[in-house]
Amino acid sequence: MAEDRPNYLSRLLAFFSWRRWGIIRYNSTWQNLAGLFYIAQDERLFALTFIGQVGLFLLFSTLMTGYGYLINDLADVGLDRSHGKPNFFHRWDRNTPQKRLLWIPISVLVGGALFALPFLGRAWFVVLWLAWILLTTSYSLPPLRLKERGLVGLLATIAAQQTLPTMLVFAAFGELLSWGALVFGVFATARGISSDLGHQMRDWSHDVDTGTTTFAVRAGRDTTQTSYAISLEAERLALGCVIALLFFDLPAVVVPLLGWRVAPAGLLVLIYVPLLALTIGRSWRARRQKRLPSHDPYSEERQAQVKDAVYIIHHPFPSVVLPLYLAIWLTLFYWPNLVFIIVIALLYRLYDPKRWASVLGLRTRFAR
Repeated sequence: MAEDRPNYLSRLLAFFSWRRWGIIRYNSTWQNLAGLFYIAQDERLFALTFIGQVGLFLLFSTLMTGYGYLINDLADVGLDRSHGKPNFFHRWDRNTPQKRLLWIPISVLVGGALFALPFLGRAWFVVLWLAWILLTTSYSLPPLRLKERGLVGLLATIAAQQTLPTMLVFAAFGELLSWGALVFGVFATARGISSDLGHQMRDWSHDVDTGTTTFAVRAGRDTTQTSYAISLEAERLALGCVIALLFFDLPAVVVPLLGWRVAPAGLLVLIYVPLLALTIGRSWRARRQKRLPSHDPYSEERQAQVKDAVYIIHHPFPSVVLPLYLAIWLTLFYWPNLVFIIVIALLYRLYDPKRWASVLGLRTRFAR
């Protein structure tokens, strides 16, 4: 037994880089760093204490996301094997009892709880956190296993993966009962609806074959595609609400010498409006023309091949451009916030010419 422990530890550490660092790439907090930076600028949280607390919260959020993926993989180890899908626990022998492997997600949960200690005194934080744990666990594990309960399961995974983590950010650093929390919460929820509906749409045939009664299986392929097209249109409009919030709510900045008062988010408006003009209605038209799968912005295969306006408005703009732009403003107000720019650059490999060539869809000597 003792000889197995180092092997278990190495497998646990490998999880954090598994699926191309999936627990960061699909972590709502990392995806919606703009919400955190909005709070910092709106509340004028310019201090080393804030930077340190952000670091702790990101570790907490990453471990909580890891817990969610581990619980789901543990519950679906046999199902994923029949689907031919990757699963973290396929690294173990098939005959290893699930109860023996349960200590892995539990240890990750305990680790996350340690990083949550500085925030336990904030109003609503504990309530939201416990609700997140309950939904994440009951979504995958019996007896509830919400993922097979149609619409209830869809709502549960959206809340667990997007809405609640975003609300936890506002509970930890800002005001939960505020316009900012409402707008960012709506956007995160809209993004979660799109992401999960797209995932169920792509997995529809596998789930039908194995009798997995997801929302898509119960509703049927046509209804799911229609719902997905509507959700993509709604997500783009919800992003516009975020841009409007940043434009009207963040304090104006006075330009030195000229004395002009400018809205920090003005440039974001100039980027968003053309993107919306190029993409509004496209998902609905693709659905009516029965071409929605080829216009699916959440398909990883399409993301790797097509870098059009639909791709930009759903991925680089909200996840990279928006937080990076706000981080630059934070750094102008308080230079130690430069650490946020560095983190974003490392997270999205903005230092790599190949990355820029890929995002821009260019075939240059860097992308060869």
